[in-house]
Amino acid sequence: MLMNFRAFSTFQYAMLAFALLLVLLHLLPDSIRAVLEYHRSQPEQIWRALTGHLLHSNHWHLVMNLGALLLMLMLHQLYYQLSSFALLLLSGCIGISLLLYLFSPDIQIYVGLSGWLHCFITVGALLDIKHKIQSGWLILLGVIAKVTYEQWQGPDPELAALIDANVAIDAHLYGVICAVLLGLMFVLSAKPAKSQVQQ
Repeated sequence: MLMNFRAFSTFQYAMLAFALLLVLLHLLPDSIRAVLEYHRSQPEQIWRALTGHLLHSNHWHLVMNLGALLLMLMLHQLYYQLSSFALLLLSGCIGISLLLYLFSPDIQIYVGLSGWLHCFITVGALLDIKHKIQSGWLILLGVIAKVTYEQWQGPDPELAALIDANVAIDAHLYGVICAVLLGLMFVLSAKPAKSQVQQ
C-alpha cells in the first residue's frame, strides 16, 4: 500500500526536510564542514554557534541523534508549529554555544545535536507538566538525573569510541539550563494541547 503523503502536516514535512538537511550536512567535504563547526577560537564567526550543532562526528552519531529527534517528535510535536520549533532550535543552539564559550574553555571544537536535544526534550516535559500530563514529570526527572550522573561520573568512554569523538556532557547540561529559561517562555505562551498535530 502506498503511503498517503497528503496525510502529512506542514510541520511533519518540515521535520523531514530538517532530517534531510542533517544528512546532507554530514556528507559535505571536510573542508566545508570545518567552516561550520563550533570553534571556540573563532567567536566572531557567529554562524558557527548554530551550524556546529547540525554537524556530526560520524554516521553513528548522526543516526543516534536522528533517532532521538524522531522519538521526541513522537512525544511532543503536538505542542509546536514550524515557527515555534524554529525559534526553539535557533535560541537553544545559540544559548548552548554561548554557555560553552563562557564556561567550558576545554571544549575547543563541538559538533552534534545532542545538547539541543536535551533542551528540546526538557521543554517538552515542561509543556507536558503544564498540560497536567504526568509523564512529563518522569521525563523531566529522568533528564535531570542523566545530566547529573554525567557531571558526576564523566563521559561514557564506550559512547565516545562509537561516535569517534569526546562526549560533550557540558553541552547536555547547558541544553537543560537553556530549556528551563526557554521553557518559561514556551509554557507561558503555549496553547492547550490538541489531540492532533497542528498544521
